[in-house]
Amino acid sequence: MKVVIKISNLIFMISLISVSFNFQSRVNGESLKTMNRDPVEMKTIPANDFFMGSKQREGRPDERPQRKVYLDNFSIDLYEVTNDQYLKFIHETGRKKPPNPYGDQLLSEEPKAGDLPVVQITWYDAVDYCRWAGKRLPTEAEWEKAARGENGLAFPWGFEPPSQKPVNFGRNWEGIQTLWPVSSNTGTLSPYGVIGMAGNAREWVQDWYAPNYYETAPTKNPKGPETGILKVIKGGSWHSFKGDIRPSSRGKGGFALKTDGIGFRCAK
Repeated sequence: MKVVIKISNLIFMISLISVSFNFQSRVNGESLKTMNRDPVEMKTIPANDFFMGSKQREGRPDERPQRKVYLDNFSIDLYEVTNDQYLKFIHETGRKKPPNPYGDQLLSEEPKAGDLPVVQITWYDAVDYCRWAGKRLPTEAEWEKAARGENGLAFPWGFEPPSQKPVNFGRNWEGIQTLWPVSSNTGTLSPYGVIGMAGNAREWVQDWYAPNYYETAPTKNPKGPETGILKVIKGGSWHSFKGDIRPSSRGKGGFALKTDGIGFRCAK
């Protein structure tokens, strides 16, 4: 009798190990699969406080009051998502291709467009891409911290005006020459080494927009209002004025909005 019980227990333990191994294999396999979908470099932003928003008499009313906000550590894409990355997502999911802003041919056939940030993307498009890649959109607070660091810099690179930096803003549409390749925006390097967070293409973030949100927002891991009509857009674009490419500037748009100046990047 004791021998039978011991054998039964042994079989049970082997079954548990097998189930655990198979489950972990599936998890690791899925993680590897999503990593291969979007194998871009990410920058890890450490957990600590940073200054979010603008001081009194600086910026716009919806950026005030400036407050100290604590965020847990997170990671964010080094660059904005490119046309090549997004076309891979389309190929694997069958999603409708975005319009080609540069000409009449398909975006996949557009020469020199592969390393440009993908635009003509709705908020839903951005959310679904990040989910497909095993990531998510950053919150507004995460995006702003990654762009300006802990000390409330006016721009990702510091306090110098953007006219003294190679920044893509304040321009008219010039076709394929308008947007810059994501890897070329090194003049916009943030304190954490993130590239392209001022000008070129504005970026969708996770949060709903409310003009007075900062007045009552939590100071630990804020995620925006629970509901809303518009979504927050950060970073400014090739067409933006100087004040709109500040990390504290808060753009907004309906979640179905598509323009030649809005893209995104992912976080996790």
